[in-house]
Amino acid sequence: MGIALDLAKATPHRTSPNPTVGCVVVKGGEVIAQGVTLPAGQSHAEIVALETAGAAAEGAEMFVTLEPCSHTGRTPPCTAAIINAKLKRVVAGVIDPNPLVNGRGMAILNAAGIKTNVGVLGDACAAHLAPFRCYILKKRPWVILKAAVSIDGRIATQAGHSQWITGEEARADVHQLRARADAVMVGAETARVDDPRLTVRHVTGEDPRRVVVSTDANLDPKANLLGTGAIVLHGRNAPQSRLDALAKTGTELVAISVTDQGLDLAEGLSALADRHIVSLLVEGGGALHGSLLGAGLADEGVFYIAPKLIGRGRPVIDQPSVSTINHGWRLDPVDITPMGDDVRLRGLIEYPDEETN
Repeated sequence: MGIALDLAKATPHRTSPNPTVGCVVVKGGEVIAQGVTLPAGQSHAEIVALETAGAAAEGAEMFVTLEPCSHTGRTPPCTAAIINAKLKRVVAGVIDPNPLVNGRGMAILNAAGIKTNVGVLGDACAAHLAPFRCYILKKRPWVILKAAVSIDGRIATQAGHSQWITGEEARADVHQLRARADAVMVGAETARVDDPRLTVRHVTGEDPRRVVVSTDANLDPKANLLGTGAIVLHGRNAPQSRLDALAKTGTELVAISVTDQGLDLAEGLSALADRHIVSLLVEGGGALHGSLLGAGLADEGVFYIAPKLIGRGRPVIDQPSVSTINHGWRLDPVDITPMGDDVRLRGLIEYPDEETN
């Protein structure tokens, strides 16, 4: 299962809306085949492994990070192929949270006389599959807040200058995050001030979709991130002249509701999920980070801390202060990794329990 999980984590391509799954076929104590999920519409990990094993799969055991699917989607059910291959046992890391599966895959295999086990490296498999679980059960993408910050918690000077707070190693790691994410989101101010491309450049990988949040669609149609593949989430009352200019670039325009706090980000994330965006990397600015945290919509944080002091610059989280330290958000568990002169802090975002603090 450890090999299968490593395969899943190293999947070199996007599979959304399917999860990245790893699969290993073992016979006589030896690995005879491996597989990972191919891009959407192509074979799942189990099918790739079975096709590699061929006739040798008969009587073998399969270790797969997620329960095999039991329904017909873009591809036939994996359970049918497993039964036809005459495997003797299937071990799954976790049950598939998709209501169309959710234990049915293992039940079908059991009914066909194939032994099954669930839960081997279950916590590790569940952690890897957390974005897919969020997408299925919450109907929104898994949201990762990313920021490069100074020691005093600033992402830019007061004038908006931010290139570059961190060094090359940290920036390359950011591009690796982009290559893994389905889409990258920024706020309108970041789009106007930085004019980012949001592409993958320092590592090998495909560019993610680009998303801009702008209530009034106040964006330069010549901005680098606009065009085919880009999405602008805007208010329903945004000036039509601006929308028309943005539409001419090939950018997809998505109208969402506006609340007292600004754009309804929950509605916006739901719209992104409708477009099969499972993982969303949010690169700022501080207002967007703060809004997502305040709405309870951020799942993970990746912060690159540079040994620099900026002073009264722009904060990484532009959100009203909590009343006490105990009411703040925290990363837990947190991974701390040196990157050149910088340090990366990455972890799940833990929300404060207002009733107990």
